[in-house]
Amino acid sequence: MSEKPIKGQTKEEHCETEVKKRPAVHIFPEWCKGCGICVAFCPKQVLEMGKDQKAHVVHPEKCIECALCARRCPEFAVFVSGDSIKESKKKNGGEK
Repeated sequence: MSEKPIKGQTKEEHCETEVKKRPAVHIFPEWCKGCGICVAFCPKQVLEMGKDQKAHVVHPEKCIECALCARRCPEFAVFVSGDSIKESKKKNGGEK
């Protein structure tokens, strides 16, 4: 993601573009056993338990890509995609 607006783009348009590109958290419903651990660990309440007793993404725009949900899921049913996660791994010596 670029930090500067593209030539001819206003600051507001640039900010909107950044939000649209924001990576998301994904739940694989067939893997989810409904334990609620991911929901409990999400600091921004992105996830909620549904009527089907499975985790659902209800506020993807609030996701800060911390991946606490994915790290705690015992079934690996949660996946967080994003550049900032890859960047933090590089800084900490992982994923080269």
